[in-house]
Amino acid sequence: MRATGIGFWILIVETGAAQAHSPVPGIEGFYIGLLHPFSSPAQILLILGAGLLIGGFPTDKVRWFLAAVLAFSFAGLFWSGGAVSDTLAYTVAIATSALAAASANRFFPAAVVCVAITGLLLGAMSVPDSGLWWDRFVTMSGSLAGLNILMLYLSGLVVVLNERVQWAMLPVAFRIAAAWIAAVSSIMLAIQFAPASSVAAL
Repeated sequence: MRATGIGFWILIVETGAAQAHSPVPGIEGFYIGLLHPFSSPAQILLILGAGLLIGGFPTDKVRWFLAAVLAFSFAGLFWSGGAVSDTLAYTVAIATSALAAASANRFFPAAVVCVAITGLLLGAMSVPDSGLWWDRFVTMSGSLAGLNILMLYLSGLVVVLNERVQWAMLPVAFRIAAAWIAAVSSIMLAIQFAPASSVAAL
């Protein structure tokens, strides 16, 4: 045992510096893409609003919303419209989160439209700058995986909490959170139309 302990400490002392890199060399862009949904306030607000909206529906409908996000986010990668303006993104975020705050079970068709447009915009916003086609493909794959996993976990968390937590105020709390997201999106939208000097002063 003593010899084993000495050998262990020799191994620790002699160990060289570790290098942090992706487990599979050549697909570093995939990991960059995974974090892309957090790269701008517009994307974060879109995901939060859509996640709360989807999670507010019964389980049998949630899977169809998630399928719509996956399909339309994939289509967004090839959207000919190109770059998505923050003005459009914040407008959709307001509509989506406002529906979530209004308990959108009564507005199923409108919710489907909002979720589909959200997926389309998020996909279009995940297209990287021009470069080698393989690098762009890997980065877009990571972005697509990241935003869909994030949507799955966020909406799934809302569904699980609604089903398992016996607290009458929980749905109200989610609606209040959605209303706050709508309010923040409205402020961000207003900033888009504010004079540059006034924005700088903030």
